[in-house]
Amino acid sequence: MSAPTGSGRGRRDRRRLAGTIVHRALVALLLIYLLAPFCWMVVYSLFPPESLQGGGFAIDQLTLGAYQRLLADGSFLVPMANSAIVGIATTVITMTLGSACAYVLARARFRGRQALLLGMLTVQAIPVIVLAVPLFILLRAFGAYDQLIGLIITYTAFILPLVVWMMVGFFADLPPSLERAARIDGCNRLQVMTRIAVPLAAPGMAATAILAFITSWSDFFLAKVLTTSKAVTLPVRTAAFQGLFAMDYTSAATAGVITAVPVLILALLAQKWIIRGLVEGAVKG
Repeated sequence: MSAPTGSGRGRRDRRRLAGTIVHRALVALLLIYLLAPFCWMVVYSLFPPESLQGGGFAIDQLTLGAYQRLLADGSFLVPMANSAIVGIATTVITMTLGSACAYVLARARFRGRQALLLGMLTVQAIPVIVLAVPLFILLRAFGAYDQLIGLIITYTAFILPLVVWMMVGFFADLPPSLERAARIDGCNRLQVMTRIAVPLAAPGMAATAILAFITSWSDFFLAKVLTTSKAVTLPVRTAAFQGLFAMDYTSAATAGVITAVPVLILALLAQKWIIRGLVEGAVKG
């Protein structure tokens, strides 16, 4: 009996090894597919266009001239500041309002609660291109077209339902016994939310906040439709390097790297919170 048992175990080990190899190979291919464009963009931003057009480049040709030129250009710094203001303001507003709304939906039981949640999800399913013209007309009528406040309000309207939908799951999974104990100790509902629920849901809030920031920071379509000159954001300014008959590849690649760097730094600094939030969200689901 020992020989068949050993043979069966050996086959299982070989199948497990083969599965591991295939899995890692697929992960490696996916990483190459995702990282190759970004790496090539970095190369284009660090080497002179003459060397790239010549078919080769050397380390001694490495230069930061494109970055120095863009970061000294006021027409590029203004859109960068606009993107930062819009992204931070949108994230703060959506997380403040969304967390409060999600906590109420997670703890309160009232008629129409599920319909409200489904309605929020339905908003996310509406294609943005369908709402572009109505948004353009509304913002122009209220004097918010080509204004940062117009972009902030628009992004808040689109991102807030997603924030609420994500945060409801995190708040609903918190043990109610902790909140009851806090109420016995004299805390009101607002204190229970800010002192008990929010700290416990911090991983989920971090993951949700980063998603909200990335969405508002990197949006191109709405920023292109709702701005012309004053409130132009970084993605719109980056696309402007493509002309009608030619394209400044070096400047476009440099601007692309600058646009991606804040998101990468934020994700690296908060990766522990992101992973915990996503994993806990998966377990809740």
